[in-house]
Amino acid sequence: MRIMGRKEILMNTKWDEFEMGTCRLFVNLFNQYIPFIFFQEHKPLPGISDRMIIALNHVMALNKDEQDIDLDEIGTNKVKEIHLDQENDRFSGIYSEIIMDTTSGAYVSLIVKDGKIITIDRDGSYFDSLNED
Repeated sequence: MRIMGRKEILMNTKWDEFEMGTCRLFVNLFNQYIPFIFFQEHKPLPGISDRMIIALNHVMALNKDEQDIDLDEIGTNKVKEIHLDQENDRFSGIYSEIIMDTTSGAYVSLIVKDGKIITIDRDGSYFDSLNED
């Protein structure tokens, strides 16, 4: 798995009027193109932090055999989008959130920490509620 750098990511990112960036990439684990959504401070120009780049590459490198969570129990293998939030840079771990696309409309996301899916979230929890080890 090759590592994507800032320049390549930014070249593939479109910024909207809400100062959010969207970068569509193919994720092998889910066998689909998925929009990565960058939530960031946007000061002075649109950009992404070093930790957001690491988080993106962690998601790109996810391997089903290395997860402690049974992805089949989710009930869907379709991903709606992946959130990378600069607010999460304050944590010691590197986090991202994979929002699943469910046919029932129920909220389901996978929380990724340091390149590993650590929990399935069905309640719309915020990262502040996570206990870091």
